[in-house]
Amino acid sequence: MSVSRLLFRTRRRRPVVLCLLGALVVVLTGCDRPTPLVTLQSGGNFVKAHAAQYDHDGAVIRDAGYQAPVLHAVPGSTVNIDVAKSIADKGYFLASNDTRISELITEEHYRLTVPDGRGEVNLTIFQAPHAGSDQASGSWPFRLVVQP
Repeated sequence: MSVSRLLFRTRRRRPVVLCLLGALVVVLTGCDRPTPLVTLQSGGNFVKAHAAQYDHDGAVIRDAGYQAPVLHAVPGSTVNIDVAKSIADKGYFLASNDTRISELITEEHYRLTVPDGRGEVNLTIFQAPHAGSDQASGSWPFRLVVQP
């Protein structure tokens, strides 16, 4: 077999192999269901997190190793909360140390004023429950460390 014929056959197979590899990557990526991101920012600090628990089309996705990201903030400052459009469209609310502190929010950006004082607060963003359910359809826990 001539070299030119061998190169021609290899060049024809390469696109097929690349397409198969690309398809395999897409299939494997589809198996891992990422949850929407929530970002908190205060001053020059920011943290992002995927959900600790999320209802994705009836299948509950739980992150067993979830550790709440820590955001440092100064008393009286503002914490900017940015949620994905999919979260805002369904609505969400905030809870501090397991006590609800906001009404239903439907904006992608929300500003929370940090109370005076110091200490650590567990701040959780809960996606509103689906119709007919009393369980939040997603939760994003954070730890807010308040220090002057």
